[in-house]
Amino acid sequence: MLPACLGNLPTSSLRFKLVDLQAKLAVGLNVELMYPLTNCQVAFSLVALAILLTAAFVPLIPSAHEHFIQSLCDLQVPKTLQLSPDRSSVLYSTELSWGHRKGKHPVSTIWLASTGRADSSRQLTRGLFRDYAPAWSPDGNAVAFVSDRADAGSKWAIYLLSLQEGCEAYPITPETSASPIEAFAFSPDGSRIAFLSADEDIQLASAGDGPPDVQPWGETWRFARLRVVDLRTKQVRCAKLDRHVTSVCWSPDGTRIGFSSCLSPDIEESHITGTTVSAIDVDLSSVEDVCHFPKMVVDLSWAADGSLYFCGGVPPHKMFAGYGVYRTNPATESHHYEWVGFGVEDDSIGLVQRGSGTIFVKVQHRLESRVCLLDGTVLYSRKEELEAFDSAIETDGKFVLAVATSNINHPTEVFTTLSSGGDAMTRMSNHGQEFAGHRFGTCSFLTCTSADGEVELDALYLTPASSSDGANRHPLATVVLIHGGPNTRLTNAFNTYYYMLTPYLLSLGYGILLPNYRGSSGRGRYFASYSIGGLGVYDYSDVIALTQCAIDQGYADKERLLVGGWSQGGFLTNLCCVRNDLHYSGWRFRAAVSGASICDIDAMALTSDLGCAFEPELSRGGVAWNMDYDDTRNRAPSALWAFKDAARRASLKNAPVVPPMLILHGEADARCPVSQAWGLRRALRSYGLPFELVTYPSQGHFFEEQKYWVDMALRIGRWCQKYIGDALA
Repeated sequence: MLPACLGNLPTSSLRFKLVDLQAKLAVGLNVELMYPLTNCQVAFSLVALAILLTAAFVPLIPSAHEHFIQSLCDLQVPKTLQLSPDRSSVLYSTELSWGHRKGKHPVSTIWLASTGRADSSRQLTRGLFRDYAPAWSPDGNAVAFVSDRADAGSKWAIYLLSLQEGCEAYPITPETSASPIEAFAFSPDGSRIAFLSADEDIQLASAGDGPPDVQPWGETWRFARLRVVDLRTKQVRCAKLDRHVTSVCWSPDGTRIGFSSCLSPDIEESHITGTTVSAIDVDLSSVEDVCHFPKMVVDLSWAADGSLYFCGGVPPHKMFAGYGVYRTNPATESHHYEWVGFGVEDDSIGLVQRGSGTIFVKVQHRLESRVCLLDGTVLYSRKEELEAFDSAIETDGKFVLAVATSNINHPTEVFTTLSSGGDAMTRMSNHGQEFAGHRFGTCSFLTCTSADGEVELDALYLTPASSSDGANRHPLATVVLIHGGPNTRLTNAFNTYYYMLTPYLLSLGYGILLPNYRGSSGRGRYFASYSIGGLGVYDYSDVIALTQCAIDQGYADKERLLVGGWSQGGFLTNLCCVRNDLHYSGWRFRAAVSGASICDIDAMALTSDLGCAFEPELSRGGVAWNMDYDDTRNRAPSALWAFKDAARRASLKNAPVVPPMLILHGEADARCPVSQAWGLRRALRSYGLPFELVTYPSQGHFFEEQKYWVDMALRIGRWCQKYIGDALA
């Protein structure tokens, strides 16, 4: 039988079509076309070519869905915005979402735009290498950035680019360094740059040929060192510190360098033994430890008032509660830090300090993204995700802000505003021009009271553009997507969830519910601390309550619900599956997508890269080596231990409990090891329950290769269609 596209063609047209297809097939299979088909060969070749086209050529043609998700993944996302010293320009870099890559190595591009001038963004670097973390020189005549342009993915240096016409970027640190530049900062006078980079690889002696095949813990750690390069001589000096340096900043007068450090580069070190904030003179000879913080600190900044500021947990000894701003003063001998603000009813997630010495704070306040002063004054506030920002004070005392933000229908762009309220926004970039005029849907903000009546909960419901709004709205087949963390938050954004799944699923016509359960950020210490000792209790209950809210308000069709999540969201997805009949609300999830998930908490403490740090806090100290023999507290929130009872209930009710599960996992996941997926698969298979398991080679907790993003999105789309129906039907 001929393919349908060929069956109704006359012979002459058919021969032309076959010749054209043969040529395309040859190109697709990377073979040379030696001769065209002749008329006498047409009849003989029809069946053979049809079979060949079906088996080999057709899979080479990307589907419309694949093209669409690739276009979404190809969007350049603005990062690390910096206003110029005179506030006339904005410098920023772009990369693919989460820095994933299309080719062998990730790339990043440097851009420049004029403040307050629409569509003024222009490309400074070619976009062939990973040029990132751009920063202005203090005089505003040049920019510095980190790049691997000497050898992509292998060699790293800081480059300086003069903004004069025709100038080329040149390295100011050795191009031969195989150690990435972790961070850098200009001295106030612009003559030097302090930067962090690890020592070169340590090679252990080997008795035979090739490198040794042993991994002695701790012996080959690569400590990040504090270094200073003189821009005139390119001479690099290194501080002799027996510690791992994690951040760097200059004092306002340029006489000292502030830095934070921990005992080792081990990923858990700062969470276990804390972080020391220190100051060192510019000759890198005299070090003073200013204070010790019990956990990790971020965004160390030295302000004009002489104090060092940073973000850390609220309270200080917790990671999974609030996040606020702290201050310590190198001029005092107390070696103390003090809480300045934020983290009680909101969360500070970033500090910015420019030449004026003023500290600006990036804040999550429920579903709002804010830019604030340390005293709490709000300079900018929108119910949209804020990717990056910078702010400065004009000579007249007003504030100018540059922000990278997005919403459900508009990819991330760079804007500036000269008003304190942030109302008059000028869009300077146009990275999402491919989707200009394309409407994906609408974002509705939902609230409801938790099942126990203790807190008010927030969620987003994304309604696809293909569905009617307003009075004609009807309940939709809905995907409930649960975020990870647990300390993160979802609000209105173009890529609200991970892997560009929300715009893709909206394009297929599905409604999307995005719950912010207890443990999420944006609500401060009290709300987030429910995750401590409350895993599988409050978070799970909140997902169910918010799903019921979406049903009650007419958004979600209770007969067509799919639940999915990544990381902590996958953990909750697994619990939703084994408890699918226990919430007594008259509905159940028809299918599930479990990504990078957790099914056994005890195993996480043994195998996760942060198992020594995260699991003891979340489980109130309950890990295998400090629990009594008969202590089974971690079984209750572990889905693996609930399968037997779920099977028993299914048998008694003669109805399924655990829905069909699509399990997605990176084989190199260090945070939630792939053994968690194996355990889930073994449980499902043991009870004869439907599932699909897909593992992705060489991918970690978040996938780096775009082809796997595309594959995952397409699989999820097919899973939705199979179990909750064609949304557009």
